[in-house]
Amino acid sequence: MTSTVASPPFDGSQANSWRRKAALLSIGLNIGRRWSKPESLPTGPVTAGTVRLNAVISTWHEADIIASTVANAFTQGCERVFIVDNDSPDNTTAVALEAGAEIARVYSTEYWDEGRRISEVSRVIDRISTESGAEHVWWLICDADELPHGPSGLTIAEYLARLDQRFRIVGARVFNHYPSGVPAHIRGTHPLDFQPLCQEVRVAWCSLRHWKHPLMRWDCNGVPVYPRAGLHKIDASVQLIEPTEGIFLHHFQYRERENTQERLRRLCEDQGSKRARSAFDVARQGHDSDAIRRLVTLDNVYENRWSVVERPTAGGQRKGVQPKPWELQVPANDAVVARWYSDSDLR
Repeated sequence: MTSTVASPPFDGSQANSWRRKAALLSIGLNIGRRWSKPESLPTGPVTAGTVRLNAVISTWHEADIIASTVANAFTQGCERVFIVDNDSPDNTTAVALEAGAEIARVYSTEYWDEGRRISEVSRVIDRISTESGAEHVWWLICDADELPHGPSGLTIAEYLARLDQRFRIVGARVFNHYPSGVPAHIRGTHPLDFQPLCQEVRVAWCSLRHWKHPLMRWDCNGVPVYPRAGLHKIDASVQLIEPTEGIFLHHFQYRERENTQERLRRLCEDQGSKRARSAFDVARQGHDSDAIRRLVTLDNVYENRWSVVERPTAGGQRKGVQPKPWELQVPANDAVVARWYSDSDLR
């Protein structure tokens, strides 16, 4: 099913608004993080029954990574994987279908529209959950360049099976990965095998300093919950309880150099008679988009000039990253990540 809507007018009047400044201040000082409440796992949890876990992945020009993302979702215990595609100019949807995913929505916008993306994702969650007839359905929500996994060597489905029924959201420790050699990624494999160097993003979207909350449970008879922009928070009319032990999410913004550069150029540069897809976002926020920043610093990333590579902070982008091997940043049991292939397949 394909739908096309007009983009919002190109208007820079909201640049540098007081709302954005107040939001950055609250994140940096960990103020107002009361939408969620962390609690430890009880000794004898009362579970919500059999875990039903689906994934919904947002895509745009992701043919080089989507097979890996879909395979990882299935490996983490997802029953079904759905794609919400923003009219990709490459064969992203065909590759996703071949990997076993289902195309839930294809929609078209002139500019990158985060609000529209989240709305489309929420509609898919509501529709598929309702059609399932299940009382509870867990959803793994991620971008195409994000590969999550459970703690302590568990898959996400195994981890969720241990949760008390009070928990309806789960936060993630997020690690931005950086290429340090060639190849930076081989299609269909886990990018972690080629990009072990990473740096954790610790910004206070919740009191546990989780950058994202990629897991939420849809309840047939419970209070509705919905993802918010960037998947940093989950929206509900009540305070949500999240476990102090969350999951892990690996973010691979940089894959093979030529593919990454082409995608960023399509996103950031004018395409013939059409303005760049990131242009509306730049005018709305009053500063360069994250995509533009990645394109500008691309050479620095692939040539490992870490002191000038930018990183996200509560106050915006700051120069200087210090990537370290993934296995050295977490306990040994948390560093165990399931694959859908054997080591011999990489040789």
